[in-house]
Amino acid sequence: MSAQVKRGEQGVIALEGQLDFGSAMDVRKQLQQSLADTQGDITLDLSGVEHSNSVGLALILLVARIVSERGDQLRVVSMPAGLESIARVCELDDWLTTLAA
Repeated sequence: MSAQVKRGEQGVIALEGQLDFGSAMDVRKQLQQSLADTQGDITLDLSGVEHSNSVGLALILLVARIVSERGDQLRVVSMPAGLESIARVCELDDWLTTLAA
């Protein structure tokens, strides 16, 4: 299964499917377009992510950079356990905790 980006209500952007090296470039483009089309603070909803490797963490970092550069806030919800483990290994777990709801 591939991955996709869905825009929800009031600044919610959802990632769904499998975030891996095969889906990375397409999801990155979709994310960049969704962020360009969405004003204000962003909630990144990961509840639909079925599987992720380090690509998922890289995509979160991309969104965080874009949102921060434009002066808005990012909130991440429903972080999959596998991504939390990768973040811990990369010593980004404390930072991600500040974004989690």
